Amino acid sequence: MCSCSRFLLLVLLVLSTALQGFANLNGSADPAGTSTDTILLASEPDYPPYCLLDENNQPIGFAVELFRASAEAVGLDVNIQVGPWLAIKKYLAEGKVDALPIVGRTPEREPIYDFTVPYLTLHGAIFVRKDHPGIHSLADLKNKKVFVMGGDNAEEFVRREKVSDFIYTTTTFDEAFQKLAIGEADAVITQWVIGLKLIDRLKLKNVVPLDVQLPGFRIEFCFAVQEGNEALLSRLNEGLSIVMANGTFNDLHHKWFGPVIKERISTADKVRVALWVFVPLLLVMFLLWIVFLRKEVKRRTRHLEEEVVRHKNTWEELQQQQSLLKEKEAEIRLLLNSTAEGIYGVDHSGNCTFMNQSALQALGYAGEQEVIGRNMHDLIHHTHPDGRKFHRDDCRVYQALHEGEGTHVDDEVFWRSDHTSFQVEYFSYPIRQGDDILGTVVTFWDITERKRAESELRALKDSLEEQVNERTAQLEEQIRKLNKSQQALLYMVEDLNEVTLELKEERRKLEQSNQELDAFSYSVSHDLRSPLRAINGYSEFLLEDYAEQLDEEGKRFLTVIRENANKMDRLITDMLNLSRISRTDVRVSAINMTKLAGSVFEEIATETEKRDFELVVEELPEVQGDYNLLKQVWQNLIANALKYSSKSVVRKIEIGANESDSEVVYFVKDHGAGFDPRYKDKLFGVFQRLHSDDDFAGTGVGLAIIQRIVHRHGGRVWAEGEVNQGATFWFALPGK
Repeated sequence: MCSCSRFLLLVLLVLSTALQGFANLNGSADPAGTSTDTILLASEPDYPPYCLLDENNQPIGFAVELFRASAEAVGLDVNIQVGPWLAIKKYLAEGKVDALPIVGRTPEREPIYDFTVPYLTLHGAIFVRKDHPGIHSLADLKNKKVFVMGGDNAEEFVRREKVSDFIYTTTTFDEAFQKLAIGEADAVITQWVIGLKLIDRLKLKNVVPLDVQLPGFRIEFCFAVQEGNEALLSRLNEGLSIVMANGTFNDLHHKWFGPVIKERISTADKVRVALWVFVPLLLVMFLLWIVFLRKEVKRRTRHLEEEVVRHKNTWEELQQQQSLLKEKEAEIRLLLNSTAEGIYGVDHSGNCTFMNQSALQALGYAGEQEVIGRNMHDLIHHTHPDGRKFHRDDCRVYQALHEGEGTHVDDEVFWRSDHTSFQVEYFSYPIRQGDDILGTVVTFWDITERKRAESELRALKDSLEEQVNERTAQLEEQIRKLNKSQQALLYMVEDLNEVTLELKEERRKLEQSNQELDAFSYSVSHDLRSPLRAINGYSEFLLEDYAEQLDEEGKRFLTVIRENANKMDRLITDMLNLSRISRTDVRVSAINMTKLAGSVFEEIATETEKRDFELVVEELPEVQGDYNLLKQVWQNLIANALKYSSKSVVRKIEIGANESDSEVVYFVKDHGAGFDPRYKDKLFGVFQRLHSDDDFAGTGVGLAIIQRIVHRHGGRVWAEGEVNQGATFWFALPGK
């Protein structure tokens, strides 16, 4: 146990005694321990030497026995439930158990549990095989397979520090060390003492710890209770201080750790140990000072109680006044935000002090936080209406502020946040408090449309007579042209007849092109596939009949030829499907999407996939569409979910839908490899793939087929995902 933890426990004991003395002075209730309560403790079965099971499957270990002793010291009975770490830490968070005996206090766990003072500090270590080259420091693990126990503070450390790109978790550290010993892991990270105990117990001769310090993996271990259980936390802290003071802690530490295995002590801990020389003296002085203060506290308590009553009354009056002020402020704010004019205020420096909703909208800001404290002249005054630079000395708002008189401006330019401008009319009035001017309030409105209308009216007035003369001449000219229009109409009819003939010819050509496209598709399907089948077949004959005459490299060449021939055959099939979809007539009928999605999964999933995958299908709304085309959509989406989740720990596919008045949105969600969201716009392009063939085989046409089918139904399709966090594919079809 480090000196820091021992020091905290001793201080806790002293403070507990002192606080109990103060409580007795004020007539408090009896101290803890006069009644006996029973709590439920959860312990791990395999975390030596802190938590483990004896030959009778009873929980033992340093942490378990320390918890029992601390609980007994404050009158608590303990029942123990045994379970794996991932389960019991969840039980504590949910309140199914009362406490855990050994929990590392880490940033990830601070929001979930409340912790006692630490009773043990452990340092992390890297364990490797003796014959494993190339690992000498934490940086060498970047491209190595690192194993940790799932949910352990070691996992939190390696993920927080991004120690490796290849992090694997096991249920217990036993499993992790066994994998390390047989070469399935490159390294295991855990606490130094735990690792040594496991090596000794599992008799692993080829596993050793590196002599490397991990500054970020120094864990203080505590008892943990559910967040907010302050009563139990206080009693456990008191129990820890008691067993620390009466020597029980040292006896248990010697029993389970002995004199051989000791934690490596950091420089900081050595400095804390040096403080032990001065701590006892300080504690004695502190206790003497408490005895002196107890009488003084009792004398002043009565006076303080009277002061508290007076302050409480004053506080209630202030709260009432503050409540009234808030109500008035809310009313004023409501009135300001209900006006159509833009209103804002500035202080002596010209900085914004408030702005109503109309002003924010007119100037293009989302909220007051974007303008409060900023200089309004710099925000909205750039140039005069004629384009000249607008200096601060020209601003009438500043003149009103310094001269103390209201101003009116009916022809000025304000600039928005997006660097566009508009013409305004505004009034500026000083804000007075007695004889002092606190600032200025400005009321403005957009007069762009008014200015435009005035300009148009002036132009209309100036040109009215000219327009009358021009219109008269135009009418005469139109009468003359009307006679010609009849003849032009005849020509137009002739032109329309010619256009009709041309459209008929274009339709004939389009039908001929469709026939040629069908012929081309048939040629691709048969003429291109025939040589592929020949290549594939003869390659298979060579592998079967001439295998003894070929070396391994030759066999590999033939295998590559067959794989690429099969890949090209699949590509031709997908291209034909993509082409056929564009030309297939859509036959609309009512479709039971729940039944269709479930039958597609049963049809395309292998027996192994049906056994390994969990399929969750919500009740899906019916839709009007082409049964065969929409079945192809479900086949491609479910097949992708199976394929890209095949290497994941969580094998679960969720299918659901959301319905609105205009459309029905269906989705397929998996927990697989996912994708980089930066490239989601490329997903539905032909031959666009975000994973290599070595990871997941495919042609890159499946999602393009989905998009084309959905578009033919008048819908839309999109996707969301994160790398290694799964993906969700959505497609929306028009509603009823």
